[in-house]
Amino acid sequence: MALALIAILVITGFAAAGTVKRFDSKVTLSGSDPFHGRVTSDKHACEVQRKVKVFNVRPGPDGLFRTDNTNSHGRWSIPATPTGKFYARVKRREEGTAGTIFVCGPDRSKTRHFG
Repeated sequence: MALALIAILVITGFAAAGTVKRFDSKVTLSGSDPFHGRVTSDKHACEVQRKVKVFNVRPGPDGLFRTDNTNSHGRWSIPATPTGKFYARVKRREEGTAGTIFVCGPDRSKTRHFG
């Protein structure tokens, strides 16, 4: 009896979880000043209001330079004229309503040299 109850709870728990849809994301860092780029995806919601972090490549752990959020077109920019090697990164993001969860994948841009 107890095993049957556990089985029912497990099955209904998975059914209540809903559908998960995964989408790749791509973040770019332009090679020209000032820092700017774009987040693109097949899912528009994975492009907008994404937090983009720009890192400075250095010996040891890379340092966080600055952050920005993408606009309604997936574009981001940071007013700076830096020197060194940098890359941009977006983290994985989940969002959803009404039983469907959208998962926006993480990405890291190419490393670019400035200055």
